Order: sequence, then C-alpha cells, then structure tokens
Amino acid sequence: MTDTHGLAPLQQFALNDRLANYGDGTFTTMQVSDGKVALLNRHIDRLVNDSQALGLTVAADAIRKVIVAALAARSDGVLKVLIGAGQGGRGYARLAEPTVNVAVSWHDVPAVYQSWQHQGIHVGTVPVTLARQPLLAGLKHANRLEQVLIKQALVRTDFDDAIVTDTEQNVIEASAANLFWQTGNQWFTSSLALAGVNGVMRQFILDHRPDINIIEQQLTEIAHVDAMFLSNALMQIVPVKTLTLGESRRELAIAPVLSLQSALAAAYAGEYGAA
Repeated sequence: MTDTHGLAPLQQFALNDRLANYGDGTFTTMQVSDGKVALLNRHIDRLVNDSQALGLTVAADAIRKVIVAALAARSDGVLKVLIGAGQGGRGYARLAEPTVNVAVSWHDVPAVYQSWQHQGIHVGTVPVTLARQPLLAGLKHANRLEQVLIKQALVRTDFDDAIVTDTEQNVIEASAANLFWQTGNQWFTSSLALAGVNGVMRQFILDHRPDINIIEQQLTEIAHVDAMFLSNALMQIVPVKTLTLGESRRELAIAPVLSLQSALAAAYAGEYGAA
C-alpha cells in the first residue's frame, strides 16, 4: 500500500509501468465549468472506492489536491484523472507495497453533446458483448479493451451509439454511457452486478430518482420501450430518438427524457464543486 497522503506524479509511462502494461488502475473523467467540477465529490469517491476494489489505497484529500492543482492551469473543459499501480513487480504480480501514481490531462467537451441533449440520438446494436466478471463489475478500471472493440464496431454503423449486452444478452450499457428506459410511466436501468460501469451520473440520477427500477433485461425485451436515454458525466442526459434492433427501427418519445432533465437540473447544478 502507498502512503495514503500522497500520490506519485506520472509524467511519462516507464516500460514496467503497470497502468500501461495491464490497465492496472482506475480513472474518472470530469466536466469543469468556470473552475468548478460537476459531481465533484462523486468523482473523488469513485477513485477512492474503485482503487480500493483493486487493492490500492488512495486518500480522498490527496485526489482533491491533484484536482486543485489541475484547475490552476485551466478552468473549463474535461479533466481526466488516472490512478495507477506504479512500476514493477514480477509479471502480473505487483510489488508488496506499490507506489501509487497519478496522471492528469485536459480535453475539450465533445461539441456534439449539447445538440444531442436537446435533439436526441439514433441508437442500435453492435456484435461486441461484455464479459461477466463480478469482481470488476461497476468499476471504472483502466483496462477498457472491450470498449475499444465496441467503438471500432460502432464506426461501421450509422448509429450515434449502441446498446451493449453481456454474453448472456442482458442489456448492460452503451459504448461509454449508462442506459435508462421507460415503459408506461416507469423508468428502469440495468443491473451492473456482473458487468458494466457504475457511472457517477447514473449514481446521481438514482439518488434523486429512487423510483427507478434496477433490473436484468434481455435485449429482445427492450424492443417495445416508450423512451430511453444515455447518461455519463460529460453528456449528462441524452434522449434516444430512434432505436434500431435487428430489422426493426422505432421512433421513441423524447419528451419524458427532457422532462427528467428539467426536473434534475437544479440538483445537478448544486453538485458543481470547487475543489
């Protein structure tokens, strides 16, 4: 375990760096506006909890200091924080006491997200599925080869994003976002007990809408939903206006999603924090 009060800065990957070699670490991606971070405390909690699940001890105050330092350089955009298991070890085995390191980077918010939030997107499927692994389910770990394959498959379609299932055809998420859908007046989202990422925006939505049911749902059973949306920390809430499953293409209602956006707007604004 590393000193819980500090993180070693990572400027460049060494040949034996575990983050680069094995994806041995966690990360989070935050939206920053006017020097404040959306869902700040949720992002910090994610890094602490997900790192702990991988056997790495990281203190919340150390992460907060990293974010404060990064905000001195830029006050708007996307801030990514990577936590890695350091260098060394024999093969897959870590050192007995790894030196946990941290890297930060700045990026631009995808310009398309704003129009997506109001106009909706076209969603279909791709042939890539997610493996079931309860030890990693829910974590934003740094080994994301499945998502790389999903994105490669997605660019060969005309979809904006895709519904992704596990190997048993249970609906899990989208390529880089969580998934919610409405049937009648009831909202649902996928169980992430065996696969998927428990996004901070998903956590926010479920905390403020405890009436949303968390269920296992087969892909074939999603065909007749009335409304659907994707969520993550950058796109926030994006309606699905068109859903394609096999040969079937349906228009979905976006009004219920826009209503949910509006209902959660004040609470979301209240979770912008100055590190």
